[in-house]
Amino acid sequence: MARTKLKRIMALLLDPNYNPISKYELAKKAGCTPSWVIMTIKNFEKQGIVKGLNVKNSRKLFNIFDKMRPKKQISRSYSIYQFDSINKLIELLQKFGREYAFTTYTAENIIQKYLFSHRVDVYVKKEELEDWHKELTKIGTYGGGNIRIMVSTQDEMFNKKQIGEKGPWIVNMPQLISDLYREGGPAKEAGDMLLENLVKKIEAKK
Repeated sequence: MARTKLKRIMALLLDPNYNPISKYELAKKAGCTPSWVIMTIKNFEKQGIVKGLNVKNSRKLFNIFDKMRPKKQISRSYSIYQFDSINKLIELLQKFGREYAFTTYTAENIIQKYLFSHRVDVYVKKEELEDWHKELTKIGTYGGGNIRIMVSTQDEMFNKKQIGEKGPWIVNMPQLISDLYREGGPAKEAGDMLLENLVKKIEAKK
């Protein structure tokens, strides 16, 4: 739980569209106590990462975020080839009526369009994993394939973003970059591009 709280705080500090007015407000949005935020900010200040609630070294902050990954990740893979576009798959996932967030190739393709989306990775809640399994096996086969459902164990869906008024949900930017780094190769290149853009946006806030 401690790692989850810390990741939430970092995800918010690395959100260029979020400007906390106080440590109390940041704690409320992160779902933790003000003492947690005070302790975290004080630690980051000693490392020269932040000054108050202003991020001074966003790359270093991201590196800390990136290293805080679960040792094991629960996932299931499915084969669903009846959809000729990602938009139709998005419509299907939205009809399920359950919380989700795209990451890796699909999320990157939605916002940057650098990578070919050869596999769809989606975070879901642990308590809803069996519901997803039931729905996906109705329209596809289980084991291997082009869709991977991943269980959110460290609140990877926290501060997720919706693209457009009724568009798909994707993970927060540091989470997306971190997941792309784990894929390596071209995905790492795409992650570098996204990180560079994120750093510029955060620096523009100063």
